[in-house]
Amino acid sequence: MIRHTILLLFVVSPLTFTVYHPIRNVGNLGPVVTDIENHLPAGHPYREADKVGWVHEGTHGINSILRNRFGKPCFYVLGNRFIQIQHEPRTTIGGAAKLVPVSLRGTVYHSYLVESRRYWEHQPSYLWDESSAYINGSECRMRNSIFARSETVKYMMEFIVYSSCVPWAAKSSDPQVKFLLKWQIERAIKLCRDSGVKADSLILLRTTPDAEKLRQYMRDYYGTAWTLRALGF
Repeated sequence: MIRHTILLLFVVSPLTFTVYHPIRNVGNLGPVVTDIENHLPAGHPYREADKVGWVHEGTHGINSILRNRFGKPCFYVLGNRFIQIQHEPRTTIGGAAKLVPVSLRGTVYHSYLVESRRYWEHQPSYLWDESSAYINGSECRMRNSIFARSETVKYMMEFIVYSSCVPWAAKSSDPQVKFLLKWQIERAIKLCRDSGVKADSLILLRTTPDAEKLRQYMRDYYGTAWTLRALGF
């Protein structure tokens, strides 16, 4: 009876990580890459010569494995942990795209919020999947002291806006979604700061006039104290 009670509390409690234990034990491939490889089956198609790309694509692979296993959107955040949400947001990628201020439609906006709609329009969690891949890739870049691939940090920072426009479009109040986004935004900002890469998208988010409605939404959604501390407005 105690075992069943503990399981029930774990399942229904919001604001939690779920454990994804390694499925194999590979040799030392360096920080983050080893973590990703330990959670993918042998012979998977995500391995690349470039470690940042390897982690990015491998994150997609793990997220896909977890989604298929649980039937829900799941996002691997390294360290044997993932964040699971209960269902797809009730919006579309197009709905989120309309809310992105013109000044914040960065380098990858067209690829991920326009072209991707042919395949993922009704699966807006796709944007969170891409965000998680860029964040894990940026962590790989930093922890392996890779000086190339600075664009992966810039794209990661663009996704702070794109990811936040999904619950805005969905009018979502799901606490687990908010937990996911706050956790990932905090990771992204720390990784960007530690990398020394200039985050133009964050500067624009703080300052451009056409982003004021988005800034106000983020204050309302994430909380004014957290938004000021994490995002600077």
